[in-house]
Amino acid sequence: MGPGETTLHGRLLGARIREKRQATGLTLVEASKRMKRRPSSLSRWETGDRIPHPAELLYALEVYGVRGGERDALMRLGEEAYERPESPDVVSVAVADYDWLERRAYRVEGVWDVALPGLLQTPDYARAVLKAWDPAVGKERIERTLAARMARRPRLAGDDVLELCAILGEGTLRAAVGGPEVMRAQLLHLLDCAALPSVELRILPFAAGAHAGFAGRFTILRFRDDRDLAHITTRGGDIYFEDAVPFDQAQRRIKAVALSQKESVAMIAAATKEMT
Repeated sequence: MGPGETTLHGRLLGARIREKRQATGLTLVEASKRMKRRPSSLSRWETGDRIPHPAELLYALEVYGVRGGERDALMRLGEEAYERPESPDVVSVAVADYDWLERRAYRVEGVWDVALPGLLQTPDYARAVLKAWDPAVGKERIERTLAARMARRPRLAGDDVLELCAILGEGTLRAAVGGPEVMRAQLLHLLDCAALPSVELRILPFAAGAHAGFAGRFTILRFRDDRDLAHITTRGGDIYFEDAVPFDQAQRRIKAVALSQKESVAMIAAATKEMT
């Protein structure tokens, strides 16, 4: 799933519909005859160019023999894709897509080698990162993006808790993002986050040398009712990978050379004292 303006909701749903049709051995033409729909209509469902009405999706799943919990999960996905609620704080399709996926996830794992993950950022740190990403961006856009980012944080301690396992490069602690005062406040906030039962923080020290994270940052989103997705952010847009296995493998290798949680907290505390 590459970058683009087509909503990820539709692409993800379309991929699942296509898989279910193919599992029955039906061609698009054969399936369209059973459902009394044009093949072009079914094709647009499968590409995500058109979202089927929930009643249409239910009928398609009946034709494809999808039952029980699997059908219920796909119906929830279909309803979310069909409704496509948009927050006034969201400023781009990419932000909306990721926020939606994170709301569906029960766990997020990843490696951040330059900047801290959005879930752990303070407002001042986030402003500095957003401005550095695009110095020409206006204040209003920064504040809207910031509001969307800050709205994600409560899940780390809420009822519908989101688990987070973040492996942070040591450089994320040493860079004085926004200046020493801003960074010191950020590191103190990081210590507070590390005390949450839902958060596991591991520091990847410079002393680890070459490691599997040299290819850059990535995130793995884990779902209870769907397959995991891997995510990377590029200048050209966000990219999602439905095969998360290579990222799982890299995550395990990186974690094996990272500091323990206790050692990581000690390094963050030391970096806080040094940030003057």
